[in-house]
Amino acid sequence: MKQEYSLKGVCIWCLKDKSAGRTFRKQPHTITRQLGATPIGFDICDACNAYFGTIGRKDLYTFSPEVALIETFTNLRFLAQPQFGAAPELRSRFFHFHPATATIHPTGRFEPKARFLKNFTRQFKRGIYEVFLQEYHRNTQNGQADCFAKVREFARWDKGNLPLYFLQNREAFYMEEAPGCPSLTFDASALKEINEAGFYQMRLLGQLFFLEVTDSARLTRAAYLRKQLKEGAGKSSSFGELVRMELITDLDFTVRSLGIRTEILEPVL
Repeated sequence: MKQEYSLKGVCIWCLKDKSAGRTFRKQPHTITRQLGATPIGFDICDACNAYFGTIGRKDLYTFSPEVALIETFTNLRFLAQPQFGAAPELRSRFFHFHPATATIHPTGRFEPKARFLKNFTRQFKRGIYEVFLQEYHRNTQNGQADCFAKVREFARWDKGNLPLYFLQNREAFYMEEAPGCPSLTFDASALKEINEAGFYQMRLLGQLFFLEVTDSARLTRAAYLRKQLKEGAGKSSSFGELVRMELITDLDFTVRSLGIRTEILEPVL
């Protein structure tokens, strides 16, 4: 009998089980393996597992949430290498990096237009929230909880618009986790922050994000973000300004701070 990746038998995304025709036979990588991730989750049905790597409505999105993550983090992982000048050229769906000139060029698939960048940003944010709930469930087995209803609506069903905040890197990019095996941490402190503040602090591939994962975040937002800015942007810190992401280009994912030139332009309205 083929192995099933199911513990509670109910999908954390659609909340349906086998009686509704759901199957759990495909390995659900909680973070896309194209970023070097190895953790395998459970209770993610095959239909929902496939959804996040699938192109959405073709008149709106030309790439999936996971592609948006891959394109953004591939740049960061590749370009932030200390000896990137000796590395082979980076060629991806949207970008081409020339190590000889330390220049990154967008391909014809990347459009510096407001509509494209807004869609890219939304898909990236949905992918970040996807990673959160899948890793949360892998670590706690509580991903079906009602308090994450808005995470499901946004990430899986493309409804609503959950915010995403991050601390800008000042000068250095670093990887706290092993670059070849990214994963998230859900220790007692992180779980307390989720339960009391409604926020999750995500350290992923050198970036520090803050996600509003429960309704409590609406009440604690101002105080919580002030605290994170104070703690994360001290003089000895690698991080600076706290930003609410409006466009993907708010994030220095082409590593301009390391002197890499880019041809990515401001949005064309």
